[in-house]
Amino acid sequence: MTETVNSEAFLAGALLIDGTQVVPAIRGIVTREDFHVEAYGAIFAASLALAEDDETIDPVSIQHRAKRDGVDLSNDLLCELMATVPTAANCVEYANRVAEDARTRRVKELAAQIQEDAASTADELLATLQREFEAIRGSNFQRGLLAPADTLRRFNDHVVEAGEGRCNFIPSGFKKLDQILGGGFIRGGLYILGARPAVGKTSFAVNLADNVAGNVLFVSLEMPPEQVIAKRVSRLTGLPSAKLLSGRVSNSDWVEIARATSALSEMGVFLNSRYDLTVQQIQLLAQTVPELKAVIIDYLGLIQPATRGGSSYENTTAISRELKRLALSLNVPVISLCQLSRSVEKRADKRPMLSDLRDSGAIEQDADAVMFLYRPDIYASGPVDGQPSFVQLDVAKNRHGMTGTDEFSFWMKSSTFKEITQNK
Repeated sequence: MTETVNSEAFLAGALLIDGTQVVPAIRGIVTREDFHVEAYGAIFAASLALAEDDETIDPVSIQHRAKRDGVDLSNDLLCELMATVPTAANCVEYANRVAEDARTRRVKELAAQIQEDAASTADELLATLQREFEAIRGSNFQRGLLAPADTLRRFNDHVVEAGEGRCNFIPSGFKKLDQILGGGFIRGGLYILGARPAVGKTSFAVNLADNVAGNVLFVSLEMPPEQVIAKRVSRLTGLPSAKLLSGRVSNSDWVEIARATSALSEMGVFLNSRYDLTVQQIQLLAQTVPELKAVIIDYLGLIQPATRGGSSYENTTAISRELKRLALSLNVPVISLCQLSRSVEKRADKRPMLSDLRDSGAIEQDADAVMFLYRPDIYASGPVDGQPSFVQLDVAKNRHGMTGTDEFSFWMKSSTFKEITQNK
């Protein structure tokens, strides 16, 4: 298949898998005329027609409606399309690709038309070119435009889904934090978790990944999968991750390790095996995770820029915006860890502030929420051996809820965070 046909096939497959969810999400992005392959366009048109009539959108209904409109869709084709698409969650990305491919195709057709027109004068050719170009450019802007009826329909669908338990927030596993955030991490939201080194942000991210009910892509750009797993096993066994990685474990330790790894095998945490990743490459990884619930990235400063040669400020600005687009495209929360600047150390009050985000103000601007971890004992005598550290999580910015502070006990050796309010 060509790339154009691939995009159309993926979108058609997504409609067959879960048309009820896909149609509202792609409404206004793509039209019937954008499809190059008739069968895929027929699946799209049939799905829209079924939605307008409040009928069930499934492969059988789509097949019958397309036949009524004069297009026969074979069972083999429908099965092939559904097998091609791993999940319908990326339908918006597929729709945007189909629309963009259609626009590129129209520009090329216009260029060929102008080149082959030998009868028209220069002024006539320019007039044709301007008229058709404006139509193509207008169709591009219209792709992102929703009519009032469409926006209201999408809002109603959103409320109905929430009422039916199909929550638009992904719980963090920490009760008070979810309350502050407005219900958890919102789908399509970008969340920044900032801290200075050694505070425990990677361990906190591991806790979040294991708390999410469903499949998570955990992208670690500074440690191999074995070290991430060691933190997860440590949380479940209480055995220090350093001990696990050293291999100095007893027979009784192995019993605990076996139980932990068995439990972890039931959790849907997917890890990366490459480290020099751009946001686009992270997106490709995420699209292969079935029924993805969240993406966690450790950390923003190690993400590779898509284009080389820019300044640190320019690269960070571009990556921040790409992360927000990633969250919107996947329709899942993206939680990115972020290293804070050294200016924290120069102040008497070491609590992080929004101005401590490194390299670019775009991070604060693009994020739906910015959270900071603060561990006072780092700046005092250090943690007491055998005792947990006290850690505050400050939600300093939040578009979808309140700002506020949550408090945790953090056992560093076992990478375990426990919300203090839950223990009272």
